[in-house]
Amino acid sequence: MSQSNAEKKTDAAEIIQVFKPEDVPLASYPPFDKEDVVSGNPNGHLGVVLYRDPERRFSAGVWECPPAKFIDRATGTELSTCISGSATLSHVESGESKLISPGDSFTCEYGETIIWEVHETFRKVYTVYEHDWDPKRFY
Repeated sequence: MSQSNAEKKTDAAEIIQVFKPEDVPLASYPPFDKEDVVSGNPNGHLGVVLYRDPERRFSAGVWECPPAKFIDRATGTELSTCISGSATLSHVESGESKLISPGDSFTCEYGETIIWEVHETFRKVYTVYEHDWDPKRFY
């Protein structure tokens, strides 16, 4: 008789994770490239990956960034929900800008360049499908 998925994962992470995004402990993330920092210090950003699939393409987690302005080149397609703070996201090519505040969900598409202007420390819950996985990536 074969084991169920639940029996196989007894030593692994919980199968169903319940959490309050505002209470999740975060760790340092790697710094942005110098040319991507417009102003402030986005290198104080923190995060945690709560789940990543075995192929390292899909992940879910929590991320936080202090007030700053930086360039983000999307390596995946992301769906996020703002938990706290506020930021303006501006699409470089089209000039489209959106103010994101608590309770707002938003998407960013793979391959797009977005300028983030974080007004108040911004925390989000995210899911992302990584089209271009970099094996050297820290998180």
